Amino acid sequence: MKLRNYTYPVLVVLFFLGFASCKKTTSQIQRDDEKILLAKYISKYHKGISPTATGIYYIEAKKGSGDSVVTGNFVKVFYRGYLIENNDTTGIKDGYEFDASGNYEPFGFTVGSSSVIAGWDEAITLMRQGGEAKWIIPSQSGYAGAVQGSIPAYSTLVFYVTLQKVYRSTDTLKTIQKVPRLIFP
Repeated sequence: MKLRNYTYPVLVVLFFLGFASCKKTTSQIQRDDEKILLAKYISKYHKGISPTATGIYYIEAKKGSGDSVVTGNFVKVFYRGYLIENNDTTGIKDGYEFDASGNYEPFGFTVGSSSVIAGWDEAITLMRQGGEAKWIIPSQSGYAGAVQGSIPAYSTLVFYVTLQKVYRSTDTLKTIQKVPRLIFP
């Protein structure tokens, strides 16, 4: 009989604990917000564009005529990086510029060396030297749940990129072979 007296309060406590555990975490809310913001951005500016298998969007502005890019190449690019913004006054748009290469010296990196985010390693291989493109990189191919400087967790990144130069790994070897060798007695 005493067991029955405790059954109702225990069930009530378990019900409320179960209900409280259904509440979304901050990370889940941020991921959901990112998906909504990305969908609105794509719908407004790039309706009909499909993402790659990993979820990035590649929009070519100018087709390059030079060499294509493969893993192991060293590339130099000019770029500007933005966060997506949505507010009551201007609606959805490219918002805060969080990074840029500048106008004088391009940024260089080796493709596939993990020196840039995964979205960059993928998107650069879709370009040719001299080309210009817009890359829309969701957080899963960017910084995911990590805050990176002024970039909040679970942020889609928008980049405007110009591929200035592609250096093949064989080009680097040829350059090294052309360096005069010093001979010591």
